Amino acid sequence: MSVNYTITETFQGYNSKVDPTKLGNGILVAGSQNVLSTDGKNIKIREGYTLDGAADSSLYAIESSYDWQTHSNTGLYLRSYNDTLEFRYKAADGTITWTELKGSWSDVDFNFTEYWDNTEKQDYLFFVNGDSNIYSWSGGTALISSTTSNTITKTGTATWAEARFNTGSGYDKKVIINGTEYTYTGGSDTTTLTGVTPDPTGEADGSLVFQTVSTTSNKPAADSTTFTNDLIGTLDNQVWVASTINRDIYISTQNDYTDFTYSSPRTPGEGALITLDAYPMGMAVQEKYMYIAAGNDQWYKIVFELANDLVNESLEVERLKTTAQEAAISQGAISHIKNSIVYLSNEPTIDTLGKLEAIDTPQTLALSDPIKTELEGYDTTNAHLKYFRNNLYIALPVESKVLIYNLELGYWEAPQILPVRRLAIIEGSLYAHSNSVPETYKLFDGYNDNTNPINAIAKFSYQNFGDRVNYKNFDEFYSEGLIRSNTNLTLQLNYDYQGSTSVQEFTIDGSDSTVIFEKTTDASLGKSSFGKEPFGSTIDTPNDLAKFKQINTTVRQDYHEVQVIYKTNQIDGRWEILAYGPAVYLSTNEVIDIKK
Repeated sequence: MSVNYTITETFQGYNSKVDPTKLGNGILVAGSQNVLSTDGKNIKIREGYTLDGAADSSLYAIESSYDWQTHSNTGLYLRSYNDTLEFRYKAADGTITWTELKGSWSDVDFNFTEYWDNTEKQDYLFFVNGDSNIYSWSGGTALISSTTSNTITKTGTATWAEARFNTGSGYDKKVIINGTEYTYTGGSDTTTLTGVTPDPTGEADGSLVFQTVSTTSNKPAADSTTFTNDLIGTLDNQVWVASTINRDIYISTQNDYTDFTYSSPRTPGEGALITLDAYPMGMAVQEKYMYIAAGNDQWYKIVFELANDLVNESLEVERLKTTAQEAAISQGAISHIKNSIVYLSNEPTIDTLGKLEAIDTPQTLALSDPIKTELEGYDTTNAHLKYFRNNLYIALPVESKVLIYNLELGYWEAPQILPVRRLAIIEGSLYAHSNSVPETYKLFDGYNDNTNPINAIAKFSYQNFGDRVNYKNFDEFYSEGLIRSNTNLTLQLNYDYQGSTSVQEFTIDGSDSTVIFEKTTDASLGKSSFGKEPFGSTIDTPNDLAKFKQINTTVRQDYHEVQVIYKTNQIDGRWEILAYGPAVYLSTNEVIDIKK
């Protein structure tokens, strides 16, 4: 006689706010970790991460980073730790080296922006770190082919200028080879730098050469006791510089980041000075506006508008209507998703800031309500946000967790246990800079965490099958999914809250042929012609994951509600859950134990 099972096959993300006994079926709850929704709407163990470049055991977290997609269609990636700023160099053979760009910094908590230099005819990366200077880098890198006592010749046919090296007087004409700095005076429009000092002839052919960092001192202000260059941004090629200890915002002249002067009335493209009601904490460009978070509560929308006389230009500063604790906590806690700014507030909540249809004034919208209580318990210090492929990622380095909001499906994923301080998009993939050592990892790559096991737990909401009071029971439980042959997946059943009545565990063995469904093709003699297929092997390579269907039998026991958990903690384990559920019956026993 066939048995009817009550099957859950629709999964609805993660929710840690609502009591897990009051949620609908198929929702992941607190205690879940390292599992994700699939495009096919299953629940799976996440992929692992792999080391990018060399290992480093020194105990310095990556404090800042930047992913720079240059106008010359090259990707340049930077990271900083301790007293060092590095860039990622990829050799022709694919070897990755994180190379020191400049060391001996007193503070490596950099903020970055991109700027177009109309004289050099290329974009530059500008950055600040809390002193009175603006630092810049052209991104120039090359390999040397030969040297003389006062020349350096690069490989290839591109000129030094075409390889992004400085040509004019606005930036330092200096390069570094194997840790030694060389100054040049000419030759940037050719493949040979001239006037090189000191003598570079000791450098080996094929060595990496890169442009040095240039420094523009005491801009926009000289007194670092009252104004420190902490934040930097660019809008319409005017550089905005802000300090977290001063309410003033300096804006440069268009196309001249060294000039912050302005007249009254202002003409278009002149510099400007804004004074806010609180110290700025972060800034972000959206459309034609600069949005600035200030203090604990404030957001500003700032825009240049042509005056009514069509000659002068006004600077419109609008303080948005916000509530207490609604400002972003830092520059790193601000990012973009689609047409909105997204940020982590002081409350803390994860909110979007943007225009809604038919409403011209920017509106805030909270995304984090389903994880509200959990988020309030986290230490959000140095949080970093990054949007990538229809997901919003929030790194919480103190917690060693990454939170993920799935924009396509409109729900949160379970927390990911990952050692992340900063997130990065490198060569079209998601990467992470470590929260404890000077290392970078490619995320969701391979099936282990840099050779370590992945502790994956899919803990679902409790099921009471429409009756919170009366007893239910079953003696069969069905699981269906995909599994790799090396994987032992544990099914845990918690009878009543936190397993207070009973806990049972069963194993789903990926090598158990009795529960595995996969196609194999017989290649024995007589089925395939000689010379086309090897003797005794299969013609088709089996899929890495096979379908499993398993019914675990058990002794009936009464319960009010049951919780289903799938988990593994092994290297290279792989599995997905498609459906699950018991052959449940209403018990004939009357509820007595809770009656008083």
